[in-house]
Amino acid sequence: MNDQELITAVKQSVSGVHMRVPAEQIVSRSRAIRSRRRIPAVAGALAVAAGAALAVTSTLVPSGQASHQPAAQLAAWTVTKQANGDIKVTIRELRDPAGLQRTLRADGVPASVTFAGQQNPACQGYPAGGSQSQRRQLLGSAVTAPASGAYVMVIHPPALPSGAGLQIFSSFENIPASAQGAAVRLVQASPQCTGS
Repeated sequence: MNDQELITAVKQSVSGVHMRVPAEQIVSRSRAIRSRRRIPAVAGALAVAAGAALAVTSTLVPSGQASHQPAAQLAAWTVTKQANGDIKVTIRELRDPAGLQRTLRADGVPASVTFAGQQNPACQGYPAGGSQSQRRQLLGSAVTAPASGAYVMVIHPPALPSGAGLQIFSSFENIPASAQGAAVRLVQASPQCTGS
């Protein structure tokens, strides 16, 4: 049997079949079925897009987690853990001291952070303030970057003397960090002062 004979046989077998459903109804129903099949695919794509947006948002908002993740550029301050274990703190504005304190503590720095002249009364100075050599080893650098007006310090956590923590404070609020110069001092570590 060749193709032509097959076509003739099929035509003869369906010649008595008559369509009772209008063609427009068949076409309309098929479109409805196809659109219902697309809904789960579209919903899945929207769910993936929403998840990606949430992931991006959560990395840009300070959440008190350690900064082991890629650093986000924050308006007030940024904490970045360096490859060698040092912690770089950049203060642009004296806002959200509790967030900065949580981040430093999560990175292993016992710290008390207060702004606007409200120092933590539970913090006691470290005996003799620590030696000048200890302070130099602890703070690799603490400078004001003139171009940005930010206060930048690099902390070497292993250089903290035993039983010591850091207190970061300022007596001014809502002005660039360069105008008031955030202060740093060694304090005795305690749960009430530095969280440890």
